[in-house]
Amino acid sequence: MPELPELEILRINLNNRIKGKRIGRPTIINPKAISGDPNLLENKKIEEVMRRGKWILFSLDKLYLSFHLRLNGYIFLLDYGEPDDYDCAILPVDGEYLHFGDPRRLAQMKITEDVDSFIEELGIDPLSSDFTLEYLDRTLKKKRTNIKTFLMDQDIISGIGNTYADEILFSARINPTRLCQSLSRDEVESLYKSIKEILEEALKLGGTSIEEFTNLISGERGFEPKVHRREGEPCEVCETPIVMIKIGGRGTYYCPKCQR
Repeated sequence: MPELPELEILRINLNNRIKGKRIGRPTIINPKAISGDPNLLENKKIEEVMRRGKWILFSLDKLYLSFHLRLNGYIFLLDYGEPDDYDCAILPVDGEYLHFGDPRRLAQMKITEDVDSFIEELGIDPLSSDFTLEYLDRTLKKKRTNIKTFLMDQDIISGIGNTYADEILFSARINPTRLCQSLSRDEVESLYKSIKEILEEALKLGGTSIEEFTNLISGERGFEPKVHRREGEPCEVCETPIVMIKIGGRGTYYCPKCQR
């Protein structure tokens, strides 16, 4: 699943290419993936491409077009308007065609007049100024769950998924099974620092190199996970083999020696 860094890069690329352009008559291939009236999109100007958590948002004139790519969804800008195998919708954009689709048919496209109705339900974006050490500390103290589940809860922090949760916890040297309320103040500070640093590094390097996520990113992705999907490989710090366990049904990777 694409996470915050990959989606932020997608947002930047889309904004650079289609901001200020107008949407033509949409072609809808899979109506089940669409919420709202797609006919409202015709001739609407794309004022800004934004992101909140894992949502990509097009700000239009008195309207919002929102995309959630789920596990394998995609947004491509192509020079042809014929549908591909997994397309859900095609939007003409001043001579190009935005193809939105998903092989698993899980991705969503929403057309709404008021984006706040569902955006307000999301947690704080960890790269925003609203995400403070005090917010993290206060929220952790209220939760009885483990820290891995906490990091992936989109109602608390929006945008972090399985890959970056593993990498953040390794960077902070925190065991993913630890209960939120068991973390000391020093550990909370380390966690906060790791959230910021890991996401910013991944964004700078173009996203993770192992996720099967294709979009408008130009160049190679250079962020190399240190523990995620590296079961059995030696930890780069202590050479203890990385282990994999299941937390909430998701594969969780960590170093049993470094992460306490």
